[in-house]
Amino acid sequence: MQRILLLVLLISSSILSTQALASRDVKGSSDHPLISRYPGFFIKGYNQIEYDEAELITGQFDTKKKTAKTITVEGKVTNILYQNKSPAMNVSALQLYKNYEKALKKLKPKFLLACRGKKCFHKQAVDLGFYIGNWAHKRTLMYKGVHKKYGREIGILTAAINNNSGGKTHIMISVGVDTPNKKRYVLMSIVESDSLDTDKIAIGSVDDIRKGIETEGKIELEGIYFDHNKAHIKPESRDTLDIIASYLSSNPNKSFYVVGHTDNSGSLKHNMNLSNNRASAVVNALVKMGVSNKRLTAKGIGPLSPNAPNRSEDGKAKNRRVELVEN
Repeated sequence: MQRILLLVLLISSSILSTQALASRDVKGSSDHPLISRYPGFFIKGYNQIEYDEAELITGQFDTKKKTAKTITVEGKVTNILYQNKSPAMNVSALQLYKNYEKALKKLKPKFLLACRGKKCFHKQAVDLGFYIGNWAHKRTLMYKGVHKKYGREIGILTAAINNNSGGKTHIMISVGVDTPNKKRYVLMSIVESDSLDTDKIAIGSVDDIRKGIETEGKIELEGIYFDHNKAHIKPESRDTLDIIASYLSSNPNKSFYVVGHTDNSGSLKHNMNLSNNRASAVVNALVKMGVSNKRLTAKGIGPLSPNAPNRSEDGKAKNRRVELVEN
């Protein structure tokens, strides 16, 4: 089941614990380096995962269907819920919204959504099909599809920001006010994505393949590229595909497995599917270039045969690969 991290502002007292306001950040939490807290707020809830997918709101809510237009992005996900320290803090939802809008503009973003109040909902209150985890039991910031009421004093900002590695960081900020309980909330969902996953499944020359097959019965290849976490082969992989096809053409009596590998980020099921889909994509590309499909068998074994420990990004990079294995 797809994990949904839709961070919508909670302004219903039924969602949060009714205990008195705390003033300390939850253990293990911290501000994100991209954008910090509003003065006078503390971290009420915090969740960070190294790799996941998140749905971010990019359009007005459909109050009849209880849904919203969203995009799904993948990467390192950080979720933070801020709350005002003192009930006497009389800051408005508009004031919070404008301050965060100004902060985001300094990052030169592309805004995907900027809405407040009725522009988000049409109605004074709306029954949404999303909620944040059961705070009374301190669960993580994950939506489970339970309906809750939300008031009109709310604002949502969703933006995409180019990062230094050539990829994008997506951020969604929800702000709002629970007037009866004198609480103000700011929720952030920040997803840091890479633009290109340099998982490699090809080599530099026909001789490279020959030597690898002769000495080890397999060859780990470099030069075929996929978009991050996808199985679509990028156009710049064509030269390497040509080299593989040439080797296969010069050895017509040999058959091979094309075996996909991943690191351990994400679920086992996801990685097994991804590795198999990438192996299949290579087989399909080679078949289109004239190689008999009877000579190639695609297999994906996900993270089950690592080349290195998955404890570092360097180790994970070594584990993301596709190999040509003699049958």
